[in-house]
Formats: sequence, C-alpha cells, structure tokens
Amino acid sequence: MMADENSRDVSALRTPQLRGHHLICLQFVHGGGHTAEFARNVLRTIGRLTEEEGTIAAGADDLCEACTYLVDGVCTNEGEGQGEEAVRVLDALALQLLGLKPGDTFDYGTTSASVTRVLDRWRELACAGCPSEDSCAPLIDLTCRFQPHE
Repeated sequence: MMADENSRDVSALRTPQLRGHHLICLQFVHGGGHTAEFARNVLRTIGRLTEEEGTIAAGADDLCEACTYLVDGVCTNEGEGQGEEAVRVLDALALQLLGLKPGDTFDYGTTSASVTRVLDRWRELACAGCPSEDSCAPLIDLTCRFQPHE
C-alpha cells in the first residue's frame, strides 16, 4: 500500500525530507528494481533538493512515500538486510558518519560533497548484501577514483 496522492501533495508543501541512508545511497542508486512511480518520485525529490534545503527524517521520508514496501509508515521489505529495523540501523550509521541527526537541515549539494569522505567506511559497513550493491558499486568506484577523499 503506497502513500496516496494526498500525502504526496502534503509533502510538496513542506521541506523535502530524507532519512539517513538515503543521503548516501541516493548518490549512487539509480532506481533499478523499483516501480516507475518510485523512480519519478526520486527525480521529483532530487529536483526539490537542488532548489531548497532538506530536513533529516527520523523514519520514512519523501523517497519512501512511493515505495511499495511502505505500509503505515513502516518498511515491510523482508529481504535480506531490509525491513524497518535494518533500515533504521543504516540510517543511524549514515547520520553518524555524516555528523547529522534527525531534524537537522541540510544542503543537498554540500551533503553530496561530504559523502565522498565517508564512502570507504560506508562500503565496509553498509553495502555488503544490499540488493542495490551491484548497480551502485561502479558509481561508487568512479566517485572514489575521481573525487579523492580523506
């Protein structure tokens, strides 16, 4: 059960929100394996984030709204390393690495640039077993190669 049109209309009226791991993963996941509506929502959200600051969400965010696994605000994906508990662990890790917390505001461009400094650690702790790992890895490799980080 995806969020309905009314909830998407409401999200368009407030500051864009991203949960912790989406701050990192959004840089590299390009929508494969998701619905067309999810992919459109990703593009809409990125478009908004390039024009205004975002807010760190404590749970489901603007990207989650169009996910078929979101039910009553909770991720119900039971794949390996998925589901609400696993996603919250990833969120906490991403926020720790980036020095952010739920409720903080962020500039997408600045945050995107900050991601390069945490990629090695993120990859070590978060990427293994992720269903998107195969599609993300080449983009992460290129980022590491052309944008040296600490």
